[in-house]
Amino acid sequence: MGVNAYYLQEEATRSLRRGELEAPYVEETFRKAKAMGARLVRTWAFNDAPAKRGDTAIQLSPLEYDETALRGLDLVLSRARAHGVSLVLPLGNYWDDYGGARQYVAWAGLPEPREGDPRFFTEPKVVGHYREHVRRLLGRVSSVDGVHYGAHPAVYAWELLNEPRAKDLAPGQLRGWVDEVGAQVKALAPGHLVGTGEEGFEGFRDRLAPRDIGLGSIHFFPESWGIHPGEAASAGARWIAEHAEQAEAEGKPLLLGEFGLRNRGAFSLEERRAMYRGWLRCARLSGLAGAAVWTFSYDARPEEWDLHTFYFRDGTEPADPVNRYADLLIEAAR
Repeated sequence: MGVNAYYLQEEATRSLRRGELEAPYVEETFRKAKAMGARLVRTWAFNDAPAKRGDTAIQLSPLEYDETALRGLDLVLSRARAHGVSLVLPLGNYWDDYGGARQYVAWAGLPEPREGDPRFFTEPKVVGHYREHVRRLLGRVSSVDGVHYGAHPAVYAWELLNEPRAKDLAPGQLRGWVDEVGAQVKALAPGHLVGTGEEGFEGFRDRLAPRDIGLGSIHFFPESWGIHPGEAASAGARWIAEHAEQAEAEGKPLLLGEFGLRNRGAFSLEERRAMYRGWLRCARLSGLAGAAVWTFSYDARPEEWDLHTFYFRDGTEPADPVNRYADLLIEAAR
């Protein structure tokens, strides 16, 4: 059982900038995730947004780093280990949030960079920059616990990117990038699993096949994908079961890395709860390695920042409606 809490590096960095001895929001998130039975926490190991310079950005310009922001990530790894929680860590983003593919293309000086820019996967200068960034990050020795990232016991898996897509790429180009970067990550972190971080669209099984890819990844957001509300529950069950069959055929474990329904959408809380319970049951019966709900928050984080947010609020029982799904995670973990 797992949760997504993508913001942990940011919260840790802000605490360090304030001179605090610990990061209270990081502690609260790990403590409550563990209390719900979560053993995996998926969180960003990237922050390439120039707008966050001087705040939480890790990479300020090509291969120029903010040491305090890196120490924030050091702290996340160390505290995850202390809480007995394993991390799934995407190394970059397809989308514009936190920089993304667009930022790497812009840094390369290429014209008209855009969200999910396909040149991120094909342009030698961009691929070379990303590979060198990955080499430096996985070669880092934590300033907090002195442990090498590539061998850190808090890490369950590294993901090559958050939600890479083959849009506007020729057949096989995304697979070629997966082969190249996947081999590098596995060489730098031989004791960790390596996943693509993708959602499960066309070509999923082909990109799961490389020897260095040890973990399949799928996501599911029916509202964002335009699935009719009346078909969402069954579509999710099929998505899980069909990809589980493909992963089993390749002899690889499969992680449902993200899934969620909007708190202000077409469904009531009870309808959402029924679907979450059904998808978690389907994940278990299909033999998935894990399932991580999007997205879990500490109490003070406004839900307006992400309409999929759920909580385990202080002083409440797990089944209290203010928490939305905390009791479902406990049920699934057991």
